[in-house]
Amino acid sequence: GSVNNDTYDQCVSCNTNAWVQMTLPVSFEENNVQYGLIGFGGAEDSQIIVDPADANQHIARVVKSSTAATWAGTTITVPDPIGFAQAIPFTATETFMNLRVWTPSAGTPVRLKVEDHTDPTHSVETQVNTTLAGEWETLNFNFGNEAPGTAALNLNYTFDMASIFFNYGTEGAVAGETTYYFD
Repeated sequence: GSVNNDTYDQCVSCNTNAWVQMTLPVSFEENNVQYGLIGFGGAEDSQIIVDPADANQHIARVVKSSTAATWAGTTITVPDPIGFAQAIPFTATETFMNLRVWTPSAGTPVRLKVEDHTDPTHSVETQVNTTLAGEWETLNFNFGNEAPGTAALNLNYTFDMASIFFNYGTEGAVAGETTYYFD
């Protein structure tokens, strides 16, 4: 006979959770899901926090520093980085993703980028401006309408990781340190 070394569905340690990789939609609320944020370009202060308005909810806070680059952003991933357990299910007619955001100013450009975590050259970016100031709103990102100067949506690619860029195109020296939220 052969030896089966699979440990699926077995307790690794009775004192720790068995973490699973996040999938869409990302809620930041599942106890056994490993959520993570990696900030870059001046948005390193990106973290999952308890919602100040609702102690029963978690949200992502992104602080874009006063020295941030125009392209400062936050990748939604665990440290590996590995992104989502399943690819985003884009089709020829379904090219949208929704994201709840909070920005201090209306008209703030928010860019969303999706990519293949194994090949960053396989990506698509799109951008929407906020319409509310200091309130939550749901933005609808159409990846079939890519941001100028970025690659078009290629349905043959696997898109399994996302990054968000608040106030895209404006450096921190112009905007000053600014805090944004998403969920």
